[in-house]
Amino acid sequence: MHCPKAIYFLLILFPLLTGCSTAKHGSFITSTYIQNKDMQDNIEELGPVKGSSCQTMMLYVFPMGPAPSTNEAIESAKNQYPGTKYISDITIDDRVEWKIGYSIQCISVEGTAHK
Repeated sequence: MHCPKAIYFLLILFPLLTGCSTAKHGSFITSTYIQNKDMQDNIEELGPVKGSSCQTMMLYVFPMGPAPSTNEAIESAKNQYPGTKYISDITIDDRVEWKIGYSIQCISVEGTAHK
């Protein structure tokens, strides 16, 4: 049986594309705000916040826009309430969704905003 060269090319290319991770994991930070001990009594909880930073990869290899950023996701969450000084109880998630012809990588942040 004779296979065209295109099939051999696809047999080699497909595992390379599906086996490679396009994720650029977020750099984690120790805190979003360092509070002065004298200000501890003036803390006001504003509520839960969520923020994210995403990037689309066309054909799984061509980036559309800047790489996702943990700091950008935190800033997105902080901007939900005016006057937010810091976020506590932070969780950070990094995920990639694979679609037909493209992928989306997002870094998501959830926490509680304080003023």
